[in-house]
Amino acid sequence: MSAEPLVYTDLDHPRWPVAVQSPVSVEILPDHREAEWDRYARSAPGATFFHQLNWRWLVERTFGHRAHYLTALRDGHIAGVLPLFELKSLLFGHSLVSIPFAIGGGLVADDEPAERALLAAAKDLARELRVDYLELRSETPLDDPELLTKNLYVTFRADLTLGEEALLKKMERKRRQMMNYVAKAPFEHRIAGLEELPLFYRLFCESMRHHGTPVYPKLFLREILDRHPAHSNLFFVHHAGKPVAAVLNLLFRDVVMPFYAGADRTEKPRGVDEYLYLSIMRWGRENGFRAFDFGRSKRETGAYKFKAKWGMDEVPLGYQYYLVKAKGLPNVSPANPKYQRAIRIWQRLPLPVTRLLGPSIVKRVP
Repeated sequence: MSAEPLVYTDLDHPRWPVAVQSPVSVEILPDHREAEWDRYARSAPGATFFHQLNWRWLVERTFGHRAHYLTALRDGHIAGVLPLFELKSLLFGHSLVSIPFAIGGGLVADDEPAERALLAAAKDLARELRVDYLELRSETPLDDPELLTKNLYVTFRADLTLGEEALLKKMERKRRQMMNYVAKAPFEHRIAGLEELPLFYRLFCESMRHHGTPVYPKLFLREILDRHPAHSNLFFVHHAGKPVAAVLNLLFRDVVMPFYAGADRTEKPRGVDEYLYLSIMRWGRENGFRAFDFGRSKRETGAYKFKAKWGMDEVPLGYQYYLVKAKGLPNVSPANPKYQRAIRIWQRLPLPVTRLLGPSIVKRVP
């Protein structure tokens, strides 16, 4: 990408009702605009927890991937942002992703000219770097004929302001019956922070091995909790006094989202998942959060079917791709048949081995 700012003056598009008179320039985020970027990311519609600059720091420090944070400027102020990371892997190829190790990302802009300017700059950068593809993990697909959309992922969201009774009525009947059961079971929950990371990480590693997925390094989770003490927490469930399940929650604006989960796979009591997530929703409502985001799931998987029974609103995640050297859409999903043998082998490895090898593998997965 050229060191000179790119200037775009395309002003007319039906998606945006107000014409904008000033041109838009795009540049790599300079140090003196970092505070302004974060202010924008925390207030702009469509921005996510992962658009904040802390995520750049986490990914760069933990995984070593090079960041390219594109900033749209108009009249000396930020009018849009697009955080990108360059990933290189012999197995998964060379990609430019917004945003890796996250369920959201993509382009956020004030208006159509800023959006088009950022997208054009991202395409230029992708071609300059000669990547296989550019991936944008926006929730709402952009209107661009060169972008290919993959409808693989969805999330589920609940409006916590409706109250627990209304939310229970929306659930499948068997799910409501399970809620009645867990209300009488010897479950308890507690909230913790960074000090309980060792316990959470043990449960997290067990779950990741169970699913045949390489585990993230403990450092990554430590930095999430350490750099976001007011916007993350660990939520533990105990059964008869023993910790059996836990979630790392991300808290952004008025939304609580369970991001990483772990469980004791040797002794997982009936109803623990129902108790865990219902308790998080109760906690969220009691602490002023208005929405619960169940996190990303692949369509028709076990996780998808579990979440679908809660009666929440299903929201498609329209991830999009701009192909540069690639001949078709990438498929790095665990559902890809070519990964099935490796997944089965991983599920049989001793837990200490998965903890040792997992971080060096997962850093290369887009």
